[in-house]
Amino acid sequence: MQKSNILKSEEVFHDNWAKEINPNDLCILEAFEGPVSPEYRFAISLLGNLKDKKILDAGCGAGEETIYLASKKAKVTAFDISEKMLEVAQKLANKFHIEQSVNFKKMNAEKLEFPNESFDQIFGNSVLHHVNIKKAAQEFHRVLKRGGKAVFIEPLAYNPLINYYRRIANIVRTRDEHPLKFEDIKIFKKHFKTVNHYEFQLTTLLIFCYFFLIERVNPNQDRYWKKIIREGNKYKTMFNILYTIDKTILTVCPFLKRFCWVTVIEAIK
Repeated sequence: MQKSNILKSEEVFHDNWAKEINPNDLCILEAFEGPVSPEYRFAISLLGNLKDKKILDAGCGAGEETIYLASKKAKVTAFDISEKMLEVAQKLANKFHIEQSVNFKKMNAEKLEFPNESFDQIFGNSVLHHVNIKKAAQEFHRVLKRGGKAVFIEPLAYNPLINYYRRIANIVRTRDEHPLKFEDIKIFKKHFKTVNHYEFQLTTLLIFCYFFLIERVNPNQDRYWKKIIREGNKYKTMFNILYTIDKTILTVCPFLKRFCWVTVIEAIK
C-alpha cells in the first residue's frame, strides 16, 4: 500500500477507535505506576527529572502518557495523526486541569512540523510500529536537542504466542502495523550517538492465555493490553510470580529476550 494510503488508513482506524473511548475510563497512574507494567516505569525512569523539560509525546493517542508527563511538571507537546484521538486527549487534559501545560497538534511522525532541536526529550508509546521507522528516526533526531534522549515502548515481532493473539485480534489492530524486529532498532543507530534496548514480558504473557482460555474474553471486544493495566490489582500476584521468573530466565538465557512482548528503546543524540 502506498504511503499516503497507509497514513490515511491509520488515521481512519484511530478516529473510529477514539469514538469508543470515554475519557473517564482511561487509566493513567495505573499504566505508569501500577503493578503490571514494569516497562512503563522503566521507560519513564530513563527520561530522568522531567520538571520544566520540553517533552514531545509522539503519537499520543487518547493522551494518557501526555497527562502523566505533564503531572511531572514537564512542558508537553503531543501530536497524533488522528484528530478524534486529539479531541479525547484534550478532554482528558481538561479533566485534570492541565490544559495550560500541554499543547496538542495533528501531524504524523514521518514529517514533524517543528524546528530543529525543539525538545529536551521525546517519549513514544506504541508509535514506531505504525510508521516508516527510517523516516521517523530521522525526524525524531532532527527535533531533539543535542544530548537529549528519545524513549519508546514498542511491541516485538518474534513471540509465536503473541503473534497468534495478533491474528485473532484482527479487528482492534491496524492492517499495516508492524511489530518491531531488532533490525528496526538498528536504524536508530544510524542517527543517534547511543542506542540501547531493554526487553520486558515473557512468561507474563501467560496472563493473556488466562484471559482467553479461562475468562473467555474476546480479544476483539476487550484489548488485552488495556485490560491487564485496567485490572492490574486483580492480577498482581500472578504477574509478580511470572515477572520474577522472567527476570531469572532473561538473565540466564538472554537470547530469549527476542521472544518478549515489548522492548524499551533508548536513543541519545
